[in-house]
Amino acid sequence: RERRDRRILGIRVIGPLLQRIEAARLTRTLGTLLTNGVALLQALVIARQVCTNRALQAQVEQAAESVKGGGTLASAFGAQPLLPDLALQMIEVGEQAGELDTMLMKVADVFDVEAKRGIDRMLAALVPALTVVMAGMVAVIMLAIMLPLMSLTSNI
Repeated sequence: RERRDRRILGIRVIGPLLQRIEAARLTRTLGTLLTNGVALLQALVIARQVCTNRALQAQVEQAAESVKGGGTLASAFGAQPLLPDLALQMIEVGEQAGELDTMLMKVADVFDVEAKRGIDRMLAALVPALTVVMAGMVAVIMLAIMLPLMSLTSNI
């Protein structure tokens, strides 16, 4: 299932959108936990449960191990980049500035907006496609009704 989720994140149209949604969810959870005084390791364990993508869950688990070993959060997430590059860069800046919780919330805000914009664009592209499909279905139904009628009238 993890390989399937990793492949889904690699799909050209849906992958980046799902990546943004997951990044927003993960960073908002981490940011909220850190703002409220939860330790980073414990916050990573809790935030792992929020991820719906198994590949990202595995990456968060590996990040927790890396942070436990003394690594930074940005380098841990950068080892297998399932999060967008912008998120990794913003997390790194937040760590260097000592404002990781604030920066994680900003990352979540940015990716919430990007995800909403991506969903709106996808829906805007889907409406004409669905209209064409519906027109095709109506044409098939009309032909199914008209062809037998035409053959009846030609036999008379």
